[in-house]
Amino acid sequence: MAAQPKEYFDIKTAAKKDSYLIDTNSLAPEVLASKFKKFSGVEKVFYLSMVFAALVVAIGLLYIQTKTYEIEGNTVDLNTKISQQQEKSSEYNQQIQDLTGANRINSAATKAGMTQNYSNVLKATK
Repeated sequence: MAAQPKEYFDIKTAAKKDSYLIDTNSLAPEVLASKFKKFSGVEKVFYLSMVFAALVVAIGLLYIQTKTYEIEGNTVDLNTKISQQQEKSSEYNQQIQDLTGANRINSAATKAGMTQNYSNVLKATK
């Protein structure tokens, strides 16, 4: 069988003459176009909207995952800052306790030459 000129070759003639064993149900562009033409307008809109919805859902999921990771990172940073502030607060409380302790006050008073006179202490009564 001789090859036909290019202008005479299409899927229908190839399938009829068995020249290239092309199946009419193949995914060739001409077959897809002819099958797509068979859909009604409502079906075309429905299928295109389903593809669009799938793309929107996929992009939405990626956006949500990205925001979730960002928020988790911010939460870790804030927890670290909170723990550092709590450590500083406990250190400051310890220093306050050390500086206002009775022994420190007594030692500072004795260094300055002061003595305790318990007769000057008044007790509050009702």
